[in-house]
Amino acid sequence: MGLVTGQTLRMASPWYRVVMCLAVVSLLAASPSTGQSPIGLGIGALQTMLADKSPEIRTKSAQALGRVGGRRAVLVLRRGLTDKTVEVRIAVVEALGFVGGRLAITVLSEALKDRAPEVRIRAVGALRAAGTVSAIPILQKAFEDKEASVRLHAALMLRKIGHRAGVPVLGGAVLEDRDPSVRAACALYLGRLGVKDLRAVAYLGQVLTGDKSATVRIRAVEALGYVQLPQAVPALQIALVDRDDGVRIRATEIMGRVLSKDLE
Repeated sequence: MGLVTGQTLRMASPWYRVVMCLAVVSLLAASPSTGQSPIGLGIGALQTMLADKSPEIRTKSAQALGRVGGRRAVLVLRRGLTDKTVEVRIAVVEALGFVGGRLAITVLSEALKDRAPEVRIRAVGALRAAGTVSAIPILQKAFEDKEASVRLHAALMLRKIGHRAGVPVLGGAVLEDRDPSVRAACALYLGRLGVKDLRAVAYLGQVLTGDKSATVRIRAVEALGYVQLPQAVPALQIALVDRDDGVRIRATEIMGRVLSKDLE
């Protein structure tokens, strides 16, 4: 393949530009990232394609940059966050998640402000892929999103990361979120993240005494069955006298399990 430049790509047909995008990333993936001129030229070509008039080509360019990786690729991808096409912006955030690292996490935090909920949801998922535990402080910002779907996905990503650093994030959301479905998810995930963690018991106890939704209180009861701490018993006793029949029934079931495990 001859020298690929921005001018060459701009003058080529759309089909040729797609083919060249795939060819560039194949060569870059096969070559060591030495910072030598050919690598720089290749990334420069992909940068040009990220500004192509065709959304399909811009998408392919974002995907290619994700495969190439590295600091420069992340900085180029950052420009794609302002693309007018939702599908391209989704490709950009997924590429950033694939690259990973601190810089990619910082750029993904900007995507949490995207005007399209679907992009923000993908950004939340990409944050988990990009940094796992180190992404938790950024994921916390997603709980400020106006869309419940984004906040739900943030809770799920904390559950998938599975680190105790997510306990206070879920705890804050379970007490403060305005949507019962989000609070219910946070309550249940607290049980999974909060094994042997007294903070989880404290948050769940507050749910049982203060949440207006019976569904949320039921999820809190179920979560207490996972924490594996004797301090869960007093919290469950609160649920045994709950005003809702469903909560009391579930608390009775969970209490039996907790006590049986405690006696083993």
